[in-house]
Amino acid sequence: MSLQIDDVILPGNQKAFTVGTSTPAASLSDLHPVFQALLDKPVTASVATINADGLPQLTPNWCNHDGTYLYLNSVKGRLKDRNLRARPHVTIMLVNPENPYHWMTIYGTVEQIIDEDDPQQGHLATESIDALAQKYLNTTPYPLRDPNGELRVRYTVKPMRIITFGAKES
Repeated sequence: MSLQIDDVILPGNQKAFTVGTSTPAASLSDLHPVFQALLDKPVTASVATINADGLPQLTPNWCNHDGTYLYLNSVKGRLKDRNLRARPHVTIMLVNPENPYHWMTIYGTVEQIIDEDDPQQGHLATESIDALAQKYLNTTPYPLRDPNGELRVRYTVKPMRIITFGAKES
């Protein structure tokens, strides 16, 4: 992740198990650099949606951001897609793969859903999955499409609350 080890509280150290900061979600770009790295690097997020029965549903997911919004991508008709269309609240957790005590949880609301077959904006869903493939696989276009066909969907998530854990206080 290219972080300085001194920037993160490691297990066994003083304050290792105290909560970091609860940050207003005015802008993702205002986050401390150790948490910004979780968004900028290819860290796979855990995305929680709510099923029709009220139980949470978790999936690993790639994500991007523009400093204000988070962007997720999935396939139309999957459970996550159905959940986000019916119940737009989402929780996204990013954990540093090198230190599980350095993480960030983002509570948000899906503000826009763009299907790939939308005549005006569908290209944004295609461009989104291709950008994610570049970030996570270092290749583009996205090479893992279902050979039987799939319709990609881009979700624009507005962060409402951000919880961070593991950065040293400056």
